[in-house]
Amino acid sequence: MSRPRGDHDERREVISRAAAAVIAERGLERLTLRDLAAELGVTTGALTHYFPSKDALVAHTKELVFDARYARARLAAEQAEGRERLHAVVEELLPLDDERRTSWRVLVAFRGSAVGSAELRRAHAVRMRRWFALFESLVTPLAPADRGGARTDVAELGMAVALLVEGMAIHFAMLEPPLPSSRQVAFARTQIARLLSAADAGGGRTTRTAGRRRVSAP
Repeated sequence: MSRPRGDHDERREVISRAAAAVIAERGLERLTLRDLAAELGVTTGALTHYFPSKDALVAHTKELVFDARYARARLAAEQAEGRERLHAVVEELLPLDDERRTSWRVLVAFRGSAVGSAELRRAHAVRMRRWFALFESLVTPLAPADRGGARTDVAELGMAVALLVEGMAIHFAMLEPPLPSSRQVAFARTQIARLLSAADAGGGRTTRTAGRRRVSAP
């Protein structure tokens, strides 16, 4: 009798999470199906039942890690309002614990491998558009009101915050020893406040209320 689909998907997730831990500790190039099978206490053939190749496993692991981070960020956004909504998302994304630190180290490994792969670069661009859209929705209520026929370009402001958060998260995830959570949060709040204040003061890019197309994510 065939194994239920739910069990199959659950096993694929277990394998991918184990692969993520290896990638975070040793790097993407040192991940092999043989070594991963040994760590899981199974045969290589058992792994290839779920993933026919290392590339298939890597692709699934990458999506699993990103989707988990994105889903938790969206959930955090639903549990606060105003500027605290933005802070809640940022603090969910920062590597404040081992699980999130592992996730960011895995994503760093994938970014390095994307340099020589057009397919991985396209996948990265799709993921970044999702980040930009999420942060645009977070900063839109915080953008200053129109002044003199100009308004803050919320798409560009959202992109700026998203890139700031990603840069901070990657840097903090790679630090040894890890930066204390309280310092990560304090630093992030200070830098985001500066970005928002610059937009409020008119220091950021503005667009005319008519006739100018907003920036779209690459």
